[in-house]
Amino acid sequence: MKKIIFFLLLFLSLESFAQLVTYEEFKKAKNPKKVKLKAYKASNGQVFKIGDKITIGQPSMRNDQYLNVVRNDLGTLKRISVGMKGFQAEIKKFRIYGRKRIGYNVVAVTKTPDGLSNLWVEIEPAIKNGEIETTGLNRKQAIAKLKESKELFDLGMISKEEYEKIKKELTPIIMKKE
Repeated sequence: MKKIIFFLLLFLSLESFAQLVTYEEFKKAKNPKKVKLKAYKASNGQVFKIGDKITIGQPSMRNDQYLNVVRNDLGTLKRISVGMKGFQAEIKKFRIYGRKRIGYNVVAVTKTPDGLSNLWVEIEPAIKNGEIETTGLNRKQAIAKLKESKELFDLGMISKEEYEKIKKELTPIIMKKE
């Protein structure tokens, strides 16, 4: 009996260990489909966990529809429109889909407002296109912040040290050309 309890506790501790997967770890994984996610750290540094809420942002397509946020109605993926902007969708689970040739994506499966279907949010492209609001900065936002900081420095509102610190923080984000 003691052995069974020991192995059960050992299994449970291993199951809860290493549940946070970063974007870099995910991209380097030999078989991403086997990666089990309870939390995901995106390329912009924001961590998404089961139970967290994702706020739907601005649509990225010309017809006011979302490219990387879709509604899954009984296995059929349908584009959603600008009417979902501002909705806070709760993450139920993470899925990994794709193929070796085209690459793999982390998808957050969330609840819809009516609760009858799910929203699938491709996290990385949705962040890049501004389709979900994040606490981290995307490249375009980092460039705007750096330009604003430069203007403040030129006006004498911040010191050279403050400007250099901001520049150092934003450079890695800006130099990612994804």
